[in-house]
Amino acid sequence: MKNGIILIDKPAGMSSASVVARVKRMLRASRVGHAGTLDPDATGLLILLINGATRVASYAADGFKVYSGEMKLGLRTSTDDISGEVLETSEAIPSWDLVLESVARHTGQIKQVPPNVSAIKVDGKRAYRMHRSGEEFELAAREVAVRRFEVTQSGDPAIFRYVVECSPGTYIRSLARDIGDDTGCGGTVLSIRREVSGYFAAKDAVSLDEVGWDRLRDWSELIPTVPRLALPESVVASLFNGMNVGLRRAWDAWMTTDRQSPNDLVVFHSDTDPSSLGMLRILDGVGFKFEINIKPIPE
Repeated sequence: MKNGIILIDKPAGMSSASVVARVKRMLRASRVGHAGTLDPDATGLLILLINGATRVASYAADGFKVYSGEMKLGLRTSTDDISGEVLETSEAIPSWDLVLESVARHTGQIKQVPPNVSAIKVDGKRAYRMHRSGEEFELAAREVAVRRFEVTQSGDPAIFRYVVECSPGTYIRSLARDIGDDTGCGGTVLSIRREVSGYFAAKDAVSLDEVGWDRLRDWSELIPTVPRLALPESVVASLFNGMNVGLRRAWDAWMTTDRQSPNDLVVFHSDTDPSSLGMLRILDGVGFKFEINIKPIPE
């Protein structure tokens, strides 16, 4: 059984947790996780972490995302998307110039209040669960980065298409809500598709029906800026056995390379197999210490 990642093109109508559970059953994997959730109604790229690769999720969480879809003005809902309860409608749709001005104000470093149906915790409880149970609460605004916010008209003055490139933690539903509030008529998101997450794109993902071990990719692709180091099998065995001699011999091997690592991390693998086996951290420029160990799982 192997460790790695699989890129899934998530269909609408499934939660990220449901996708994880289904793939775990299909592969009979010991562990499956994901690197960034998608709403049930959203589609597009979902990065699944298989077995030991679940341990590297935190190292790959900073990649910018690209989303596309449609937003609708003149409508407010309880969830800031079309699946929620309709709270208010308006026929006073703003001009396209006013929409463009609002989009410009919501581009760059902005403060954003997440939707009440987000997974953010409030006093230890998930916001979406509190929302469903009718509890009253407020979420604090958070600073996010919207690097690109492109909009085009759809033919219906109340609906426009968008492409948003943004930092992790940015909510597309909140952008629709805030543009609606900014223009005075309310707004909600009609559809969300994740096109890109970090170094990966939805065009390279597979459907759930295509999932198999042959779709597994090396987990080091999550962190391509981290250099890779090939080590003899004997050194790998020493590392896995926790022997200091393994760290010393790995360092000797590293010293024969160009020794460039932007974040002091090095991925190692056997010189007989390119599959990544773990990460080492450069310690004060004089040696390695273990950062993470991802051994192959016995069949």
